[in-house]
Amino acid sequence: MKSIVLNIGGKDRTFYFGLGFLGNLLEKENIGFQDIDTKIKENPFKWIPLIMFYSLAFGFTRKNENPDFDAFDVSEWVDEIGADNSIVNDFFIAFRQSLVKDVPESKTDSKKKITIK
Repeated sequence: MKSIVLNIGGKDRTFYFGLGFLGNLLEKENIGFQDIDTKIKENPFKWIPLIMFYSLAFGFTRKNENPDFDAFDVSEWVDEIGADNSIVNDFFIAFRQSLVKDVPESKTDSKKKITIK
């Protein structure tokens, strides 16, 4: 499972990426996958900590446990270190890489022609 360990809120914490985390984020916040970038650009003060919360909470969710923090706690941790801190940057680098890493490149010359009979 794709993950990264970062020290935030006074502890080393594991942030998870992948389908489970993304599914929870999209479903619980009622947004589409294509809306993530727009939401971050429109209101990074809400969406940066919120995305980090879902990523962090997924580790508990997959073990059927309740996290010992909430989205407000994550927001306060980000506020304490600053949104432009290397921890937040490292999170989003890992998040972006998890979306595109190991995805096969499409080859334009390998397109198949469809013939209708």
